[in-house]
This record gives sequence, structure tokens and C-alpha cells, in this order.
Amino acid sequence: MRFTLSWIATLLLGAAPGLAGDDMRAVGGQLTYAQRVALPAGAKVEVTATGLFDTTLGTAQFKTKGRQVPITFDMNVPSGVSGRITVVIRADERPWWIAQGIAFGAGKTPVDLGEIGLEPFTPLAFAIRYDCGGTLVEAGLAEDMVILRTDGRDVVLEQVPAASGARYAATDDSGTEFWSRGDSALVMVEGVELPECHRQVPGLAPYRAGGNEPGWSVVLTPQTAEITADYGAITHSVERPKPTVSNGAYLFDMPQVGAEFRIAETLCHDDATGMPHPHSARLILDGAEMSGCGGDPASLLTGADWQIEDIAGNGIVDSAQITIAFSPDGRIAGTTGCNSFTGGYTLTGEGLSLQPAGVTMMACPEALMAQEGQMLDALAQVWRFDLDDSGALLLIGGAEDGPLLTARR
Repeated sequence: MRFTLSWIATLLLGAAPGLAGDDMRAVGGQLTYAQRVALPAGAKVEVTATGLFDTTLGTAQFKTKGRQVPITFDMNVPSGVSGRITVVIRADERPWWIAQGIAFGAGKTPVDLGEIGLEPFTPLAFAIRYDCGGTLVEAGLAEDMVILRTDGRDVVLEQVPAASGARYAATDDSGTEFWSRGDSALVMVEGVELPECHRQVPGLAPYRAGGNEPGWSVVLTPQTAEITADYGAITHSVERPKPTVSNGAYLFDMPQVGAEFRIAETLCHDDATGMPHPHSARLILDGAEMSGCGGDPASLLTGADWQIEDIAGNGIVDSAQITIAFSPDGRIAGTTGCNSFTGGYTLTGEGLSLQPAGVTMMACPEALMAQEGQMLDALAQVWRFDLDDSGALLLIGGAEDGPLLTARR
């Protein structure tokens, strides 16, 4: 027996939630690819929109009936939430073309994604990633073969008997094994057993929200919802419910403890520290309503590079390319308009600090060298961040506690 693509897709996408009382909006686009390859008769298009907490927001499935790219698609998703599109075109029940991670923002108006370029299906396009004590491995498909990818190489596996779960061993008898047990796995590479592996899926990591006066918090783990209220005087631990999407927000209903937890994708500032969070949160417990913030503030920083457009209110030298990028592992990297820099950042409940550690030493025109000095000096003075109404990143600090750097994606 082998993995099937539908099994992997089910793990990645999860089951569709209820969509309770939602206004819907249309999301559409055109699917295309550059290669001059005709789709065979009977080709099938599958489009899935996924939101927070691995929530399936909408799907569209249809046969091409002889049509060739560009092919138009549309679907309805709940208003007020963002998502990402995954596209698979299958022929003879096998994936031929794919596109993943096509983002659309939260809002109420219809979304036209324009042309979506698909790529030929490649090995491990639907891989499941595991963290084995800091070592990352992936398990997925290459055509109809099960593949374990680790340390930059692929090992072909076949299923072997197991008392529980699904166990696979290398076909070359190298002592490499993969034993899946739900969200965890045991992995052995050439006879060396790795630390227990845990599946990495966006949305399944613990999610935290909370507020002040009275102090409360909700922690969503992959299995449970942990509720604390009245500064710890009230605690509940229940099985994590599946979210529904209602009125532009994600709703977790826990009637067994008289609780309702709601997350909306609107920027929220902690009313004690001012720290920005990606979501607004509301907990109703025994009829009492409490407001606060949710999500990891670091998620507002990480992702695509930020293009710096202003240094301390003085703008930047024309055509200068100044960037900064934040990685999830606490590193920063970017360009000063002259040289490249690397370093680290620290984000606490109180603020943000940046530690530029290394700068290349290329000589540049005087204006760019002066600007580089201003840029590095500004980085060293940052102690907090925010986003303005237009989505620009403000790195704030200095004696006047004002924006030292303004950047956009």
C-alpha cells in the first residue's frame, strides 16, 4: 500500500468548516501555464481556498471538457477573511499541474486574482514536513512512490507491517524508516533514530490570545482549548472545537463551559503595552464579554522583504534599494542601499530590538555611504514597531519615540 495524494491533501487542508450566517464574496482568476502541452480529455480542475487554522473557506471542482488554458475559475468564500489558493489540475486521477500559496486579503469585495501560473507537478509538491528535534524531514509523493526527503536527498520507501499507524522502510535496505502516528512520526536515517518528529502544519501550532482588566487568555493547542479568566481564578480545558466562519470572523463554540471565542483579522494593540497583534479577539464566558488581541506579533514582521522608503523623516536617496527582512528564527537581513547586512532581532511583550551584526564593506558614492550610516544608526535605536492604516511598517524609537524607518512590501 502507498500514500495517496488525496490522503496527503486531506491532512494538509482539513475538513471544511461550517459557514454560519456569512455574507459571501467571489474569488476567481485564470489558470495558465507557459509550456505548450495540451490538457487531455477528462482533465479535472480542483481549487481550494484555505484560511486561518487550516479552515477550508471554499472549493471549486470541474472538468475542463476539452478546454485549454487559460481556464477561468470562480468560487465563493466568506467575506472578511483572508486566504490562500491551491490549484491542482489532474488527468487520469494524477496531478499534472499545480499552484500553491496564492494569497488574497480580507475584505468584502470580489477578488480577481488575474492569471495564476501553474507549474508541472514535481516530487513532494504535497509534502508533509516534520520537525525532528531541529532536523527537518519531508514525506510525500514522487509519481506513485513514497519519498522521504532529508539532508538534501530523497529515499524511496515502501510500506511494511506495523501494529499501529503507517510504517515505511527504504527499498534499498539502508536502515531508513518513516513511521507515521497521526501528527507525530518516528524517523530513522541510516540506522540512526531521530528525536520524535512533530508535523509542521500552519494553524496547528498553539494559538494565543488574551486581554487585560480582567486578565484572560485562550490557548488553542492542536488538541485542546485552554481558557483562563479573572486573573487565573477561572480555568477550563476542553477539546479544541472546529472553527466556523461567521460574520467575517472565526468562531470557536464551547457550550460545555459556556464559552464562545471569536477571532477577527483586524490589527489589534495590547491596551497595556501597545504591542500590535494580527487579530482582534473576543471571549464570551458565562455571559461576560472580554476583548483583547490574538496571534503572534512576529507574524506581522516575517514574510516578504520590506522596502524602506523613509529614514527618520528624510526620505531616501533616489533609486536606492534599502530593504529589511525578518525570518521566523529571529534573524534579520537586508541592504542599506550600498552594502548588505545581517543580524538578529528580539521581540518581547514590551517591544522590538534589532541587532545588526555584520555589514559588507563595499565602497559606494558618498551620498549612499552617508545614508548607510543613518540606516544602521536607526536600526540600533529601534525599540518597538507598528503598522499604519496603509499597512506600512513603522520601526519606532530614538529620543522622540518616533518612526525611524518606514517600509512597505
